[in-house]
Amino acid sequence: MDISGTIIATVNEHGEIDVVRHIYFECTSCTECCKLNNIPVTEQDIRLIQDTGIEIDQMLEELSPVLIANKNLKKNGFIKAYILRKKPFVNECVFVDETGLCKVHKFKPLTCQLYPFSVKKDENKLCVIIHPKNICEFIELDVEESKSNTIEITEDLLTALFGKKQT
Repeated sequence: MDISGTIIATVNEHGEIDVVRHIYFECTSCTECCKLNNIPVTEQDIRLIQDTGIEIDQMLEELSPVLIANKNLKKNGFIKAYILRKKPFVNECVFVDETGLCKVHKFKPLTCQLYPFSVKKDENKLCVIIHPKNICEFIELDVEESKSNTIEITEDLLTALFGKKQT
């Protein structure tokens, strides 16, 4: 069943969360998303990681940015990003350590913080959706409301995007 692009919640201009679909998700740190995806990072992400002492050529595949199409943007439709380097042979993000944990977890790029979800603006609200290239098998769809953590997921995404929970 293809669930990519499924809206799970909306947030209006007052910060009120409306659950569209009850789901349950908890990251298990399996690192599959660190292996199978090209991970885009912004210049701000790069600066935060560089502050830890990691040089730019150690983290990026190429020093030139790529343009990533984004149909959610009204203006020019593209985001300028850089792609994180992958380890040779194992094809996983260079920041995954021997124990399977992220070396830069404290400064994790926004893409990684949001995954396996995306946020898009739709009229007067933000829509939280399951990432279009979702590979995470740990999302449980259509769970009972009592098991759902859709609101917590949405609050965490808002915190990652805006630095604090919306009120």
